[in-house]
Amino acid sequence: MHRFKTFLSDVRGSFTYVFGLMFFPILAFVGPGVDYARALQAKSVLQGAIDSTVIMLAKEAPKNDAAALKKLAVPYFTALMGQHADIVPATLFVTKTDKTVGITVDGTVKTYFAGIFGFPTYTIATATQAAYANKSIELAMVLDNTGSMASANKITELKKASHSLLNILEKSAVKADQVKVALVPYTTRVNLGTTYKDENWLTTTPTGTFMAGYTKPASRTAWGGCVADRDTGYNAAANPVSVPVAKSLYPMVNCVDGLAQAMPLTSNFTNLHARIDAMKASGMTNITLGAQWGYEMLSNNAPFTQASTGDNVERFMILLTDGQNTQDRWGAYDETRMNKDTKAMCDAITERGIAESAKKLKITLYTVLVIDGNEPLLKSCASSPDKYSKVNNASELEAVFNKIAKDIGQIRLTM
Repeated sequence: MHRFKTFLSDVRGSFTYVFGLMFFPILAFVGPGVDYARALQAKSVLQGAIDSTVIMLAKEAPKNDAAALKKLAVPYFTALMGQHADIVPATLFVTKTDKTVGITVDGTVKTYFAGIFGFPTYTIATATQAAYANKSIELAMVLDNTGSMASANKITELKKASHSLLNILEKSAVKADQVKVALVPYTTRVNLGTTYKDENWLTTTPTGTFMAGYTKPASRTAWGGCVADRDTGYNAAANPVSVPVAKSLYPMVNCVDGLAQAMPLTSNFTNLHARIDAMKASGMTNITLGAQWGYEMLSNNAPFTQASTGDNVERFMILLTDGQNTQDRWGAYDETRMNKDTKAMCDAITERGIAESAKKLKITLYTVLVIDGNEPLLKSCASSPDKYSKVNNASELEAVFNKIAKDIGQIRLTM
């Protein structure tokens, strides 16, 4: 009897018995919570991987269908998940619409505790999408064709660089007319060709004064296609032509430099290449006039209306020169006055000082200085410091133009 009482009163080892009895209830309560927390962490990892993958695909979406995008996505996604062996992703699905690309992945993560109860894995599902846009691109190439471009192989290298830029932009388009380019060779005149001889935005009786050397055609029929600066107040501004306002009209003047004709915005790259080949170096420099006609090409106002009016377009201008401003209709070698006009025109093009939300055309202006010229002026004209380039040898032009083309064509189309 004594021994029985002793046995009943002995509590040594009771914790072991109790814990043994409670282990499975505790495990059943705590274990799934631990595994669930791991599943949430795994889902976060999986989500991060597909988020990174879909951003990569957004850049490729304009040129690829869903099947091609999946081929790009799988190795990229697999590499991102390589450090997470306990997460087993299943099939990756890629979808594409006109505006978005999406990824869905179902995966599993191994459990530590739930497997005891017949749940060796948890299923985790993630999905994401990114917007892309088939932006239209409109670019005006405003190129110095003055006499100094004949030296140091500059005009030859400019043609080579321009051809290369056009090739890159043409290849970047994924649908017809997505990329349009205008060409504005300039000296102290811009040659529009005689097609426009009867247009009311041209005048044979311009207001204001002209220095010697600017002669007016005897009639519209006798006009060779060249125009000079508009009158003071309009010569360095973005104000559109207003037929009742004589100062706003473009003066018809005789051509003297054998200047290649300008070309309004077009997606006909064959014609653009041919027009580049027609450029030659002759005459003096009026940067303001060239810049103004680059703006006219992009503005969709008279005289040219080839530019788009919708929101789904990005507009660019390349303004290139190899020298100082030397002559306009008011005189020669008055650089202070002419540089002031050029800066005013650049400010009008870039809508400088206007709030971003209030800007209308949002033109990005690249400026390129070839060896010699007014570097501070060209720097101040560019939309931002990184949009200005200077080459010390004409052979460097192709690299600069290629960089600009890739910036425009490969990045902007997927914004």
